[in-house]
Amino acid sequence: SSGINAEWPLRPGQILLGVGDNFGTLHILEVPWSLRQPSPNELHSMAAYFDRECSRIDYYKDRDANRSQGGGDTGPTIPGVLETDEEEEERLKKSFNNYLNLEKDFLVKLGLKGQDDPVDLLH
Repeated sequence: SSGINAEWPLRPGQILLGVGDNFGTLHILEVPWSLRQPSPNELHSMAAYFDRECSRIDYYKDRDANRSQGGGDTGPTIPGVLETDEEEEERLKKSFNNYLNLEKDFLVKLGLKGQDDPVDLLH
């Protein structure tokens, strides 16, 4: 016996799908009723979905075109090369020193610190 059953009872409206795999085996799958019958307003819902997606794509294309022309913030940049520990430390020191200078300017404007008061910068 080859193990093949040629007798397969079919119900009215039943749809079978034959699918082969990489090993040459044929698998017979039944297409479920929910995939055979359209849901109510399915055509309208899908058309609206595709319209929204096209609008979204157009929006992002326009936004990217404006950004490339210098019309706005380009967002964060990802460095192409990773920093060494020394480069990262130097960058962080510079950033912190900028913060200390801004803090001093703020305190001077509030009158809590004099213009000639020193700032303890990191070296």
